[in-house]
Amino acid sequence: MEDKQLLAALQQHPVLDLYQLFQEVGQNSSLYALLERLSSLKEHHQLSTRLSPFKPHIEGLLAQFDGTTPDSDILKAVGLQSEIQQRGHSMSRYIMTSDNHRHFSPNADLVMFGDSITEWAPWADIFRDVSMVNRGLAGDTTTGMLRRIDTTLNVKPKLVCFMAGINDLAQGYDVEHIYQNYIDMLKVWQENDIRILVQSTLYVGSKLQGLNPSVELLNSKISEYCSQQGIAFLDVNSVLSPNQLLSNAYSCDDLHLNAKAYQAWSKVLQPKIEELLN
Repeated sequence: MEDKQLLAALQQHPVLDLYQLFQEVGQNSSLYALLERLSSLKEHHQLSTRLSPFKPHIEGLLAQFDGTTPDSDILKAVGLQSEIQQRGHSMSRYIMTSDNHRHFSPNADLVMFGDSITEWAPWADIFRDVSMVNRGLAGDTTTGMLRRIDTTLNVKPKLVCFMAGINDLAQGYDVEHIYQNYIDMLKVWQENDIRILVQSTLYVGSKLQGLNPSVELLNSKISEYCSQQGIAFLDVNSVLSPNQLLSNAYSCDDLHLNAKAYQAWSKVLQPKIEELLN
């Protein structure tokens, strides 16, 4: 979609339907690239159009201040409140989801364990003939997963299917730290005689591509360790990111996956799951 069409949408509507606009632009586009184009046009033409009905948290924070408050004080207060909001939101999700996983733990043959890429997958629709529980948790790191690894044991699985690491890298943790957490988790499952399928940490798209060299190094180390230990390893990147960059065809935000990606992933994952469960 050309800029003149985006500008027309900004001029015609006080509040954009961002979802509908994204569908019109095309799902092979980046949502963040679209937002950047809209924001640039809005600023250049001095428009007051809201980019979506959603009200960002920062708007409420800024409304607390009047014109007499120094900018430095506003910046400090907004930074503090934003940190509290972000940490509180992620930790409350972690606490509540982990609590649910500990108290609702039906026996299952398969555990899908990981972060948002795992949590948001339609595993129940993909593995219709397998007893399965989803132990993905959005935003989680390998440190958080190690802390809640008991939620994979309490369902007495035959197989744990595991993917992690991208949130650690995004938060600045080094590959060696993540690698050691991997080893610690793999040892727990081995000690409990649970079969393991480790899946490669996925490459990310262009907006986050600075992380990809670390993704490559992490996968290399983990793949080698799995080979030494006789642990199954599945290279999902060979399907989703053959050029070491996650395509917009598979993601709208350079990180999370759409249905097309899960369909492609499941085609190589399902046979491996069947092999390891039998």
